[in-house]
Amino acid sequence: MFEPAPGAEDRVEELLRAARVRADEAGWRCWAYRDEIRPAEITLFLEGPLQPPSVDGPRAVFGTEIAELRALARRFEPVRSLVELPLGEGG
Repeated sequence: MFEPAPGAEDRVEELLRAARVRADEAGWRCWAYRDEIRPAEITLFLEGPLQPPSVDGPRAVFGTEIAELRALARRFEPVRSLVELPLGEGG
């Protein structure tokens, strides 16, 4: 969850698009949500992997996109998933 610094909005949009493409290529789903109450606040979601990891093991989802977003933000808060394990039997 982050708020872009004033003047950084265009670069942030480019980075969000690049993050979505990179995540798709790595077998993940990525999307951003702009808060309706605080429109400057953006939350980046990552879901997956959509396919089992390759025999070589999981690979990095992002390159420098997250570090660049952090550098362009006036506020940046890493948020972990509220659901760490799949819901189902016994969950």
